[in-house]
Amino acid sequence: MSSKPAAPTWREDDEETNKARESSLFVGSLEKGLQILRVFDRERRNMGLSEIVTASGFDKSSVQRFTFTLHALGFLRKDEATRKYALSPRVLELGFAYLQTDKLLEYAMPLLYEANRVCGESLNITELLGSEVVYVARVPGRFVISVDIFLGMRVPAYACAPGRAILAFLEDGAAATIIDRSNLRKFTPKTIASRTGLLRELKKIRGLGYAIADEQCYSGELSIAAPIFNGQNQPIGALNVSVPNSRWSTERAEQELVPLVIDTARAVSQAQGGAGHPWFHQMPAAPVSAPGKSAKARAGSG
Repeated sequence: MSSKPAAPTWREDDEETNKARESSLFVGSLEKGLQILRVFDRERRNMGLSEIVTASGFDKSSVQRFTFTLHALGFLRKDEATRKYALSPRVLELGFAYLQTDKLLEYAMPLLYEANRVCGESLNITELLGSEVVYVARVPGRFVISVDIFLGMRVPAYACAPGRAILAFLEDGAAATIIDRSNLRKFTPKTIASRTGLLRELKKIRGLGYAIADEQCYSGELSIAAPIFNGQNQPIGALNVSVPNSRWSTERAEQELVPLVIDTARAVSQAQGGAGHPWFHQMPAAPVSAPGKSAKARAGSG
């Protein structure tokens, strides 16, 4: 059995955030209030004041003020019998507003559904958040898979195909910085979890134009991902298909799923104005057909 990616730490400090804290414009109390919301996760669904104090690192007085305010605003609910707090459905307003206003998703979702119709497999769009990727869109396939992926889920970028597809096309040094900031560990026996090995893998991905990960994050999962670029030729996300390696061999996935993933990522990037990246000249256009046809048959159908 593979170990699931651990729940993200409640706060991830980076150089940009630390620099912003030095500004007189930075509102520390707002940061703390948001961090109170972020300490709740799958393992910590309901917490009393003392538990929130431990999880957040704040003193009891601060936690009392923040939980009272968040409860009054409707972002926390409180069980009067146990006096424990939990997130309320109002928190979903923030995530739903993002899904409604994100330009990437506006253009990507119809293309994601079309790719899903062609292959029948689960497809996702992820975006980079610190040293992790967060799943912002998902279209489940017709087949049952064992990987439990849901919107808002975060996994280390180094350990998954979409994360590596993004890292591989970042500006020089940026990927290495993210890797150095990551807690490198194995989720399966196959996970590449060394700095040298990961940088070698990213170089390979740049050459191929796509990432393929066999049991890197989850046992039994085979994932193929391609980057999505914006008008400044920056990788702003990745599109990936996730399939069980019990039904798909790496060779078959490369023949039948890679062209679909690349063409869909290409179309999403073009909608973002990102057609100027050298990746577009590197990757030849491939006709898309339903998986099951051979590469020769697919080429002949064009």
